[in-house]
Amino acid sequence: MKKLELRYVAHVTALTHCLLEDHQTMASSIRELVAELDGTYPGFQEMFVNPRTEAMNLNVMIYYGAPNKTPISVIDLDHPIGDGGTVTFW
Repeated sequence: MKKLELRYVAHVTALTHCLLEDHQTMASSIRELVAELDGTYPGFQEMFVNPRTEAMNLNVMIYYGAPNKTPISVIDLDHPIGDGGTVTFW
């Protein structure tokens, strides 16, 4: 089980009704995490993943920060996530 810090910015907070939360997951990639969060926040996956191409929508951003590393912009939804990471959904 991985422990992540999730941050939600701008329009994403309309779905989550929060700015920050700790989250435990078995997801191994951003794509799996987004699908998991859609179960808690219906519409989350549609906000971030184009259903036709299964690529990230162009009007959103996701940043991933591994522990003690500078966050990077995620382009590939299959980007791996690790324990202690921070994910920002914008």
